[in-house]
Amino acid sequence: MGESSTAPAGSAMPVIILNPTSAGGRARRLRPLLERAVRQGRAELLLTKGPRDAERIAREAASVGRDLIAVGGDGTASEVANGLLAAGTGVTLGIVPCGTGNDYAHRTLGLPTDPARALEIALTGVPLAMDIGLLNDRYFTNSVGVGIDANINVAANNLKRVPLLRGQALYWAASLTELIFHYNRCPELTVEVDGEPPTSRTYALAALTLGPTYGGGFEINPGADPRDGLLDLCTLAKPSQLRALRLLPLVEKGQHLDQPEVTQRRVRAVTMAAVGPIYAHIDGEVMRAARFEARVVPGALRVRQPARDGGDVSDA
Repeated sequence: MGESSTAPAGSAMPVIILNPTSAGGRARRLRPLLERAVRQGRAELLLTKGPRDAERIAREAASVGRDLIAVGGDGTASEVANGLLAAGTGVTLGIVPCGTGNDYAHRTLGLPTDPARALEIALTGVPLAMDIGLLNDRYFTNSVGVGIDANINVAANNLKRVPLLRGQALYWAASLTELIFHYNRCPELTVEVDGEPPTSRTYALAALTLGPTYGGGFEINPGADPRDGLLDLCTLAKPSQLRALRLLPLVEKGQHLDQPEVTQRRVRAVTMAAVGPIYAHIDGEVMRAARFEARVVPGALRVRQPARDGGDVSDA
């Protein structure tokens, strides 16, 4: 499957998938912790070697019924989820977050920042059925966005090489770059929600999420519930550039929903079409197309999480 700290042949123990390039390579520091679990006979460790390698490893492991643990950022967790779902076996996913934003792990699932605690939850936590989204032919666990937030994501990926830029600092730097220098790239979109008559206008952004945040903590859809069988859609009609700069801090704090340019609702399916190819971000990764069709897939992914007060039980 890939570079490995080996487990016994034919073992059904979980497979830990480590993306050593996450967070600018800082994820490599977790390897001793992960190898300790291997020595204890609790898991097998495999390292990714490039884009979509986590998806391939996950698909192969899940197809023989092995649970999966993704070690990396939101993009790594999303890749592993895509591989797991492609295998169609219903195995569980654990996550040890060590990426740049970690919105899904920290803010949607409530996983701890301590890697040792997160690993223990990934191995033994409560498996709960979580909703996922499907965008064209790719699953997403947390968020999709088109418009300036997708362009910001492209800029953020380019800025990741800058030392000390992580999380919200990285997203702020990318946001200001796009708002000040490239605001004219906001697309005209035709948006159709749940089969209703479509509407067309120029949008600063259109964001679909399962959890409340993206971009390292920006509360685009505060109150979003990843188990309610719905996607949260937030659209922002394009305001003036100065107005957009004033709105950005409100979006960070989740205080934008009452602003006149903003519409927020819960949906099952949405189609967004542009006159030509535009960028979209999907769990932090970038794709490009002229038409994006998204829908929710309720309860499709079983993810290990901390036990809640009152004692959540495992979803069958």
